[in-house]
Amino acid sequence: MGKESVINNIKAKYEELFPAEKKVADYILNHMEEVMLLNVSELAGKSETSDATVVRACKHLGYGGYYQMRILLSHDLGKSENNNKEEKLETAQKLFSYHGERVRYLAEHIKTETLLNVSKILMTSRNTHIVGVGNTVPVVMDLGFRLERHGVPCTYSMLPEYYYNHIALGSSQDAMIAISRTGASKQVIRAVEMAHKKGMKIIVITGELNKQITEYADEVIHIAEKNSNEGIIIKPDSHLLEIAVNDAILYSVKNYKELADDMAKQQVEKENIDILLSEFKL
Repeated sequence: MGKESVINNIKAKYEELFPAEKKVADYILNHMEEVMLLNVSELAGKSETSDATVVRACKHLGYGGYYQMRILLSHDLGKSENNNKEEKLETAQKLFSYHGERVRYLAEHIKTETLLNVSKILMTSRNTHIVGVGNTVPVVMDLGFRLERHGVPCTYSMLPEYYYNHIALGSSQDAMIAISRTGASKQVIRAVEMAHKKGMKIIVITGELNKQITEYADEVIHIAEKNSNEGIIIKPDSHLLEIAVNDAILYSVKNYKELADDMAKQQVEKENIDILLSEFKL
C-alpha cells in the first residue's frame, strides 16, 4: 500500500467505489475517531450497509480487509495527534472542568424514576447477566463486581460465548443489562434477543437509541453526550459517563428505600398543589 495515509487513499480512490461502498467511505471520512472503536458489523450499521459491503470497500481500497484498514487508520491518527500536539494541549483544569460538564449534562437526561425502576429490577431478579464487548468490557466488569458486593447476584464475562451460555441457562426470573456506546454491537444485540426470548427484564445502557438494541428494553439509560463548544475533543473511547451511570445505579440500589420514599413524598406534595390550584379560576 505504500506510505499514503488511509484518508488520502480513500479520497484518491473514492470515485472507483460502488455506491454502497461510498457510504462506508463517507462514514469513515466523517467519523474517523469513532471508526477506531467499531467492528465490521457496527460500521455496517452506522453506514447503513452490510458486513460484506464494508469488507469489499476495504479490499477495493487496496487493504487486506477491514481490520488492516482500521489499524493503519489508527497509526495515521496517532501521527496526526503527535504532529499537532502543541495546538491541542489543554490545561488539566480545563479538561477536568469539561469532564464535569459532561457528567452534569448526563445528569439532566437521567430521571431518578428510571434509576429506581432499574434498581427494583436488579433487586427482585434471581440473577443479572451483564453484557458488553470490546472496550466496554471494563465497564461491565466494574458494574458486575460492585453489584455483587451490594448483594445483587450477577454473571459477567469478556467473552460473548460465556454470557450467551449464562443467558441460555437463565430464566424469566433473571434480568440482563446490555451496555453498548454505539447501540449497534452485534454480540450485544444477539444477547438482548436471547434474553427477550427467555422473558427476562432487560436494561439497556447506550449512547445511541437504535431500535435493534432498545425495542425489547424495559428500561433505557441514554448516555447523552455533551458536544464541546470550547474546541476540546473528547475521544469516544472515554467511558467516564458509563462509569458515572454505574455509580448512579449502585447508589440507587444501596439507597433504594430512602430514594423511593422521598420520590413518593414529592409526588404527594405535587398532587396537593395541583388540587389547590384547581380550586381557583384563572
